[in-house]
Amino acid sequence: MAFGISKSRLVRPLTIVAVALLTLVQVGPAFAHGERAQTANLRMRTVNWYDTEITPKQVAVGEEMIIRGKFETSKYWPEHVPSVTGRVYLNVGAAGPKYIKVRSTINGKSMFQSTQLELGKHYEYEIVLKARTPGRFHLHPVLNVLDSGGLIGPGYWVENTGSQADFTNTVTTMFGRVIDLETFNLDVIYGWHALWFAMAIAWLLFWGRKSPLLIPRYQAVQRKEAAGEDPDTLISPFEKKVAVGFLIVTLTLIGAGYQYAEAQYPVTTPLRTSKMDVDPLPLPDPTISIEYGSATYRIPGRSFQTELKVTNSGTSPVRLGEFLTANLRFINSAVRNVQPADSHDLVASDGLRVEGGPVPPGETRTLKVFAEDALWETYRLTGMINDPDSIVAGLLFFYGDDGSRELVEIGGPMLPSFE
Repeated sequence: MAFGISKSRLVRPLTIVAVALLTLVQVGPAFAHGERAQTANLRMRTVNWYDTEITPKQVAVGEEMIIRGKFETSKYWPEHVPSVTGRVYLNVGAAGPKYIKVRSTINGKSMFQSTQLELGKHYEYEIVLKARTPGRFHLHPVLNVLDSGGLIGPGYWVENTGSQADFTNTVTTMFGRVIDLETFNLDVIYGWHALWFAMAIAWLLFWGRKSPLLIPRYQAVQRKEAAGEDPDTLISPFEKKVAVGFLIVTLTLIGAGYQYAEAQYPVTTPLRTSKMDVDPLPLPDPTISIEYGSATYRIPGRSFQTELKVTNSGTSPVRLGEFLTANLRFINSAVRNVQPADSHDLVASDGLRVEGGPVPPGETRTLKVFAEDALWETYRLTGMINDPDSIVAGLLFFYGDDGSRELVEIGGPMLPSFE
């Protein structure tokens, strides 16, 4: 072999280089977001999304699509999970960069920056997207919570028509320069990536020219230490000089790149990291109060059952029309007619049964509530029976004869039933 390196000694470093390059190979798109993988208590006791809609659900590339709705931050938030009282960011869950975010708001305030929210309060949000790539995709609103991750809202299938070539994403800088964000400085980006890949490959080839990189060297260090010898003797003076040379070249490239960027773009704007203040939605004083009683989940029948003592201090009789938990909607068909938007819509149109009738104004009645559907099993909410506290939570939607609607969150312990 040339340069005095045997073929066998080149195999290992070249294999490592090949594996590193394979990580650049594009993989196929993902079409689901793994919301079922989140634990049941995380989905039931964090964010209650409701009134979510996407309009329109079919747009051409370059046209805008709007996601809007409301959510309530649960007052039963698990103590071991960092909450929205820290820092939170309104985002979108999609299978890759299929859209660009034009703007987003919570209660009318811009959400290009993060914010903090209060538990047990309601908020209204809106996200405006511009279609970038043609295809059929599953979209979700998402709240990214610091140290907790993304809390996913209900998802809907949407479709983008047209061609990728039709998409433009131009902006005008403060100096009047029009740039295309899709292609701006791509040559510089490719150049820097190529440079650092070349440096990394050269580093791997140098250290792998005589022996494997990791395990054998680690074993050699252990043997030296066990024998009471200095493991630094495994590195020759020549190798130390090469390492110092790599360090000098790296620092020189970083410094030169910084000076070049400063000369080319003397006026820059840093990324925004401030926190916006958002007040909860102003809601009318509640007229419905609930005392949560016992609750069970009957495993053979996939049926959640609970007793609620409901007091109506309003002026109109009210009926329980919907129970929402973990983005699943159980509908009382005797009160409301709600059909799934598509086969993936998480709506049980006849999944809520209520015994006890309407609650007249000024009275207190005990309601027996049954939320029964295969969605409990399909979306893995039955895992809550394995939680140490086994707390269930969700929103109840009461509808008055006068057309009013009132939301009340319930929560408390639940016991499994195997009968």
